[in-house]
Amino acid sequence: MPDFAISARPLLGISCLVALSCALAGCASWLGTEPKLENQFVNHYNALAMRVAQVDPRAESDIPAPAMGMGRELTAPQMEDRWPLSLMEALRIGIENSTVVRQNAQFMSPNNPVMQATDTVPSVFDPPIQNAGVLFGSRGVDASLSDFDPRLSISMKSGNDQTVDNTTVLAPQNNILENNYTQTQSRLDQQLLSGGIFSIVQNWNYSLSNQPQQLFNSGLTGAFGQTYTGTLGAEFRQPLWSGGGREFTSIAGPASQRARGFSLVSQGIVIAHINKRLTEIDFQENLQNLAREIGDLYWDLYQNYQDYEAEHATSKVALGLWERMKNRIDIEAGVEVAQAEDAYFESKAREEQSLSNLFLTEAKLRRLLGVSLDDHRMIYPIDEPRADELKFDRAQCLYEALCNRIELTRQKANIHSLQLQLSAARKLVAPKLDFVSGYALNGFGNNFYSPNTTDIRGSQFNSAVSNLFTGRETSWNAGFEYSIPLWLRQERAQVRQLELRIVKARAVLAIQEDEIAHELNSVLMTIKRSQSMSKITFHRIQAARRRVNAAQDEYEAGTKSNDLLLRALTSQTQAQVTYSRSITEYNKALRDLLFRTGHLLNSDGISLLGVDGLPVLPPPGPTFPKDGQSKPGEQLPPGPDDPQETPENPDQKPAPKPRRKQPVAEFDRRVSDIPPSWDEVISKSNDEPEELPPLPPDSTESEVSATGRVKLEDNEPEEWDESDLPLVVPAAGLEAERFGERAPFSTGR
Repeated sequence: MPDFAISARPLLGISCLVALSCALAGCASWLGTEPKLENQFVNHYNALAMRVAQVDPRAESDIPAPAMGMGRELTAPQMEDRWPLSLMEALRIGIENSTVVRQNAQFMSPNNPVMQATDTVPSVFDPPIQNAGVLFGSRGVDASLSDFDPRLSISMKSGNDQTVDNTTVLAPQNNILENNYTQTQSRLDQQLLSGGIFSIVQNWNYSLSNQPQQLFNSGLTGAFGQTYTGTLGAEFRQPLWSGGGREFTSIAGPASQRARGFSLVSQGIVIAHINKRLTEIDFQENLQNLAREIGDLYWDLYQNYQDYEAEHATSKVALGLWERMKNRIDIEAGVEVAQAEDAYFESKAREEQSLSNLFLTEAKLRRLLGVSLDDHRMIYPIDEPRADELKFDRAQCLYEALCNRIELTRQKANIHSLQLQLSAARKLVAPKLDFVSGYALNGFGNNFYSPNTTDIRGSQFNSAVSNLFTGRETSWNAGFEYSIPLWLRQERAQVRQLELRIVKARAVLAIQEDEIAHELNSVLMTIKRSQSMSKITFHRIQAARRRVNAAQDEYEAGTKSNDLLLRALTSQTQAQVTYSRSITEYNKALRDLLFRTGHLLNSDGISLLGVDGLPVLPPPGPTFPKDGQSKPGEQLPPGPDDPQETPENPDQKPAPKPRRKQPVAEFDRRVSDIPPSWDEVISKSNDEPEELPPLPPDSTESEVSATGRVKLEDNEPEEWDESDLPLVVPAAGLEAERFGERAPFSTGR
């Protein structure tokens, strides 16, 4: 048997065994059964992964666990337990403790994002996270700038190659051609803002071979000869048509690093800065919502105190009346005593309910402020709500809102981003034409480096490095590369999509502006309603007091039962509660107006710093003339963004629209001064006062002006400045007893 057949037997047996194993595994898979042969490596890796994936239940946060405290009983809080807190101090505490922004509306909800969607919860970490983003489509500024960092790549490889030289002419010894080699390649690429790439390339190859007829150490004698060959050159590539230019690269990123099938026009530095700005705007909006909710809860807590004190006073009067009738059981009818008892427990139930609402509202405010529950103190609002009547310029309010609303700022930034992406996408609807060029110095030598450039035979190739830098042997190339996907279907689809997105974004912007107008109309109507209700309920309090006096006189005279007196007391309590609620609603509406016009953070003294350390301010609007007309030589801000491009023909420019009466400020306004026009928005009402029924001559406890407000003392100014914050001054004898300073309830006698 030939020798090669004997040598091939082991290989044949191994091949049969492998084929049989593959066949068995394939049959098992085809029959739907698990193969009998298991990969122990896979099982081992899976076991390791399962152990690593197990969550340690002992893991804890860096912050100590919260404490529940002792809780609160439904008893009146004591004066020494109160925590006097102003609204500005509450805002300061809430902002400082809001590393993660909470929402009052999501409290106790099954879908609370704090519990269910932790990645979407707004926090102070969101802008830095976005700025450090590396994922495709949400890259940060640093990731976008990394496209222009120089890239150094080095490779080195050594080896040995032995082959049979199938020739008898100039063949090496034993016809075995052997080559020992080492290859080193280094490359430094620099991406340019123009879209081009500049590269420096250096290659060196070392060869030790017994190839016959070499320049050094001929292989005829069986000796090995060594040679060094190398190049040092520069390469340059510049896109001339599709994907070239500073504008495209700044918006879409370098065209050389894009991948077909993904978004190609949103990876540049400009878009990264816009995305960073959008994230800062989102956090600013969440912070503004937090300030609004803190203010609303602050005034709700003030209202709960007023409700509790009124209900507590009514309960005391009802208790006194019931005890008085029990002592006169011999002359009082049984049904009247039972009615007085029923009235007392009814008022007591309302008192307990108001106290419970007080504790719940205080806990909600404590939650937004980030104050722990184990604090036994009771938050006590010390700011008095303002009750002076204000007049607002509707046109000015709308102008301020259109200039300063954060939502419009975000939408305009989004439109600006889409417009930039559209301009970059249109540059891709073209063939790819690149200019390429290169130049290199070539080197060759028997040694890599030697001081002597000539060898003993007089050859000039003793040192490869010296030969390279002589510049005698060079190479260069220059030309163009052209490629195009026929019909450019994807590129045109991308342009079409961006055009439609811009049209939609502009339509949404118009709807947002109209929505803001409706919001302002609703807020201004709420302010008017609160002002009217406060005046009406103020006079109702006076009437309710006279009703209590009359009912008490008739009851003591024995002409009427206690039913009228109990009803009168209930009506007086309701009037007091309604009056304080109208004043609270009025102050909440004033803060809502600041929110709707985009001035809430400025009025609360809250400012933000971006991830770059610069202030993040809402774009303030310019001065708006009172008469609604521009002054001579004054340039009003432009109206909406550029006219909408119709999807049918995006390049067609429609006729410009007439200037809007309420111009929209540009989103990228950089004016840092707060416009003084906001001080002109609020002014005292000069309208004719509403006709209200005059007070009877016997009402000498307070003098009420025709507008329903208590007249100020002679030593007080007739008109208040906005910064003075005039306080609510209820009628004498009707002031709700304050926490810890209760006075006997007065029925007017």
